[in-house]
Amino acid sequence: MPKHITHSLLLLFASAGTYLWLITPSLTPYTLQLVAVLLLIYAATHWFRKPKRSQASTPTSHIPLDLTLLTIIILLLVVETGALASPLIFLLYFLVFAVAMLFEIEATLMLTGTLLAFFLLLPSTNLTDLAHLGELLAFVMITPLSLYISHQHEDIAKQRAKTHALTNHLAQEETDTLLFLSTNLKTTLLSALDSLSIIIPKTTAKKAKSDLSVLYSDLRALYRSAQDLQNSIDLETD
Repeated sequence: MPKHITHSLLLLFASAGTYLWLITPSLTPYTLQLVAVLLLIYAATHWFRKPKRSQASTPTSHIPLDLTLLTIIILLLVVETGALASPLIFLLYFLVFAVAMLFEIEATLMLTGTLLAFFLLLPSTNLTDLAHLGELLAFVMITPLSLYISHQHEDIAKQRAKTHALTNHLAQEETDTLLFLSTNLKTTLLSALDSLSIIIPKTTAKKAKSDLSVLYSDLRALYRSAQDLQNSIDLETD
């Protein structure tokens, strides 16, 4: 099943389950106890998922469970403290932003629609109250803002990943260049210089001896340039 469908269904079921709990008279007296149990579960999952040093960590795999638990906990707390008039209503705004950052667009839209339906179906919601209407409208208005910020965050993350990859590539290029300078080019130049230093004194033809001397000077200059380049790369790398 695609991730966006899975995430959307998790948020839908979390909200629907919370609503059913809250409209069931025999269960509502235990709402705070349920919140406490969910908080313990949330803390326990974080405690037991601590990666060992010998194991690789995959924190993103736990995000769906975390957001599902937080959705239930926040909805329960908001309704228990006044629903749309609750001083904790701002927690739902943070929840929308978190879902937009960590889930797909479809899941964010699903959460917004579910929250609107959730509060519209609550008996305590009064559509003639401007404060209640304002809170419902805030959910609609905050959704595109959260999606925009999420998109910007994703672009920045991709740019950082590209920069990191480019930095690694340049570092590898520097390493390859240093290896070439230290093992191939300089060794070849030294060998050629040694050979010329032996051949030049034995050469009797003036023209050939002069040409070989010029070649020897050029190779020495090239060797010094290679040494300077290697030192320069070493300094920049350090």
